[in-house]
Amino acid sequence: MNKTVGFNSQRGVGLVELLIGLAIGLLIMAGAITLFAKISFSGLENTRRVQLNEQLRSTLNLMHKDIQRAGYVNATDGATTVDDVDVDAGQMALFGVITIGDAPIGADNCIIYSYDFDGDNVQDDDEIFGFRHHDSDGDGVNDQIQRDTTLAACDVADGWQAFTDDAVFVETLTFSDDSSIYYEVSRDGDGDPPCRYDGTYDGLACADTTPCDDGETCLARRKIDVLISGYVAQEDPDDNSTLVVILSDEIKVKNDRYYLVPAAP
Repeated sequence: MNKTVGFNSQRGVGLVELLIGLAIGLLIMAGAITLFAKISFSGLENTRRVQLNEQLRSTLNLMHKDIQRAGYVNATDGATTVDDVDVDAGQMALFGVITIGDAPIGADNCIIYSYDFDGDNVQDDDEIFGFRHHDSDGDGVNDQIQRDTTLAACDVADGWQAFTDDAVFVETLTFSDDSSIYYEVSRDGDGDPPCRYDGTYDGLACADTTPCDDGETCLARRKIDVLISGYVAQEDPDDNSTLVVILSDEIKVKNDRYYLVPAAP
């Protein structure tokens, strides 16, 4: 016997059920969109932080390599044999000067140095270099690292160019030469022991903080300590979640400064 299914036994979706289904679908879609937005924002944030770290590290690395060359001078005047060498101590002393000073805003955040780039034993204008911390937007807060390659001077506006871009807010840049050491090398000197620039040696206070007296020949062996910190410019520094990258480096200047301390008048 065949059983016939009546039309009334096939029931469709009611309006209420349809609305409930749409509501559930919208909730799922909203959750998916929110999750996608968070993942996208997190990915963008991570990308910015990676760029921040890379830029600060590359900046510090370039500063390290350049400052390391400070004091180089072709002081042998073209000699081809040892017997022909006539070291120009005056030029060695001139190129060997490293000055840590103050930018227009802040302290110990500028360094000026020189090296004989073209090897002609003459200090040209374009062989006096510098790095400094700078206020790029005039709001009274330093936010950028600048470099100068011609007659660099900490408090002069001309010649300085941006060394970091606007994507990074450079919060700190400081230099210190406290770890550098003076040595008296005069044969007829009084034999004063060496002393660091900060007035100590081997952890003890120096009896004489200036081993090189007037008229004596001195050797300065320099170490420059650099501290740099920054964060992504789009982030709020007052937000505890803001990532601040802090980097430090000790730069051993390869060329010691050999110079004569002027005699007292």
